[in-house]
Amino acid sequence: MKLPRRYNRDHDDGDPMTPMIDVVFLLLVFFICASVGTVADQLLPAELKGTTAAATAEQSQENPEKWEHPVIQIRLQPGTTGMTILMDQQELPGLDVLTDRLTRLAAVDPSSRLVLNIHDDIEVQKFISIYDLCQRLRFRNISFAVKSPQQ
Repeated sequence: MKLPRRYNRDHDDGDPMTPMIDVVFLLLVFFICASVGTVADQLLPAELKGTTAAATAEQSQENPEKWEHPVIQIRLQPGTTGMTILMDQQELPGLDVLTDRLTRLAAVDPSSRLVLNIHDDIEVQKFISIYDLCQRLRFRNISFAVKSPQQ
């Protein structure tokens, strides 16, 4: 009786899954490298218009006109008794009044643009404390006014 031939294990190429695993890892590395630096998709605002007359009337009452956030200028300048604080060209008696007004403004409209106009003779710590106050009240748009090179 003749025995069937066995496959010679000395010439075995290894596990047949190894090339497939290599390809999967190469694809994974490729897609990770290709995705670096791309801008993530964001949800786009979509306007869904109501089809009923009540929905149209309600929409027109909610937003009668586009709201523009005001620019609030806070000026610090040296005065006779130390530092003078001006908010939109109106002199304030002290820092506590400025704090009160900014607190009320932040409660109503934290997207208002604040421009801090600081005179060169004002100490750094004083205007940094006002900047910290604006940050604490969570104003989103705080800028510093600077002089142009011609001035």
